[in-house]
Formats: sequence, C-alpha cells, structure tokens
Amino acid sequence: MERMQVFFPASLEIQEELLKAGFKVPYDKESGRKAPIPVVASYSGGRTIRRERLLRAEKYDDDGRYVRIGRERTILKVDINDRGFVTFTVKPVSYHLEDVGFTTVPPRLWGTWVSLSLRPENMWRIYDSLPSCNMENRDTDGQTREGEFRVRCGGDGGNEIEIYAYKGRNWKSLGIPVFAYGFGLKGLPMAMEYLEEVAGYGNVDVRRLHYMKLGLKKLKETKAGLKVGIGWSEGELKRFSLKLSTAAPRIQINGLYGELTGKSRGGLAEVKEWHFTVHGSDLKNATDALIRTVGLRH
Repeated sequence: MERMQVFFPASLEIQEELLKAGFKVPYDKESGRKAPIPVVASYSGGRTIRRERLLRAEKYDDDGRYVRIGRERTILKVDINDRGFVTFTVKPVSYHLEDVGFTTVPPRLWGTWVSLSLRPENMWRIYDSLPSCNMENRDTDGQTREGEFRVRCGGDGGNEIEIYAYKGRNWKSLGIPVFAYGFGLKGLPMAMEYLEEVAGYGNVDVRRLHYMKLGLKKLKETKAGLKVGIGWSEGELKRFSLKLSTAAPRIQINGLYGELTGKSRGGLAEVKEWHFTVHGSDLKNATDALIRTVGLRH
C-alpha cells in the first residue's frame, strides 16, 4: 500500500473513553501539556513533517525543525465471499504516530477518517478479481444500474486532481455503502506505549488500558461509506484511493472544557484486526465510473 492514515482524533467515542479513565486529552490547560489522540500513518515512500507533530516513530532523522521518517509498510489483504462481499483487511507492519495538528474544521466534524492509497497496478489486481455484476445490481428490465454511479471532484492535492465515485444522490458525500468495519488502537505496540506515557500526565493507572475499549466498529445506525477515487495529474493516473467516511448519527460528549458535538464513528469495541466490507458490484461499478470519466483503458 502506498499510504495509510487512520484519524482516531476524529472519534468522540474514543475521546470520551479516555476522558472517563482520567486521561487529559487532547490538551490540559493547567499543565500546558498536549496529549493528542494519535493519527496512525504509514507511507511507503517515507514522510517529512514538523518535529512537534511526531508522537512516535521507530526510526527518523531529526534536524530540530523537521523529521524525515523512512519507508514504512502496510499490507492490504482482499477476500471475496460467495455473496460478492469484499472484505479488506489492513495490517500496519511499520508505521508512526502523528498529531493531527491545527485544522480549520475539527476532526470530529470530518466525514473521512480512514484514508488508503494504492498504486494503480495493485488496484487493477483487485478490480480484475471482482465478480461480474449479478442480478442484485440490475433493474427489472435486466439493465445494469450504472447510471446510478456518478463522479465528482473531491478537491485537489497540490498538482493532483482527486476524483471519486458515488452511488446515487443519497451517497454523494460517502461514496458506496460500507457494511462492516473495525479499526482500533489496541494491537499496535507503539500506540499503547504512547498512551502509557500520556497516562502519566493525569496520574492514570496504566493497567486501566487493558480493560478499555479503544476500537471502533460499525453499528446498525451508523451511515458509513467508502469513497473510491483516483489521483489524476497531467493526463496520467497516479493512484487509487479508498476513504472510509461516516455521516450519521451525530453524538455529543462532555469534553475537558465543555460539550463537544460531532459525527459518530460507530460503537466502541475490541478490534483484533483492521477491516472494512463493501459489495463487489458497488466497488466494480464505482471503478468503472472513474474509468469512463477520464477515458482510462484496462
């Protein structure tokens, strides 16, 4: 995988779980200490960020102002069952922890909170393994409902234009339906070491971490989607992106300094491995819509 980012600071559920245990997240005014909930990130080509944003990394070069993190690795496994559902399993092998830093819009209000980027050749392998559209994806006259899948520009990343597909008007901000997912901080040694350090800021017994639920799973009421997109620059396909987003319901918690409202990321859970599930026909039709839009041949 080219890039992986999981924005746990976007979860009010995890923030509330930590606050209830006595953690001073994300910032303690009295002591002046920052204790941000970490972003878990992995970049196959390495990454350079400001020194103050780095929370944990195995190896990096530090010039006092910026840190250069070396090549990292995340494995993406794909399984397709006999009903056409596609489950992606995400395994961070080498990664680092970042502070999300200043953002104009607080992460709790974001839609996207998991972002994956794949090299085109890797996405084509996934695409080729997807089953053909079955009757579940056809209208009563037998025609495929490809017209439901539309594309929009999701902004640009510098010199790149980001285009993603969505399934009908109701999914314009989400992409395609996600039927299950699970992401969590437990199982990541570096994340647990960081939280043990942060526990000391509030005199929290680190043994409490073993009993806390620091993962998220989709609930029945969670409206979740996957944005299937491409990065396009100078007439060339640079990458595919898969972005997990949630839009509803909205929740409210008591933060350290007042009430906080944001988008739910699901229910707290013990998550053993990171995963998310979509239907193969949705994934294939979304990719086809992107292919038609930019005139790709595959």
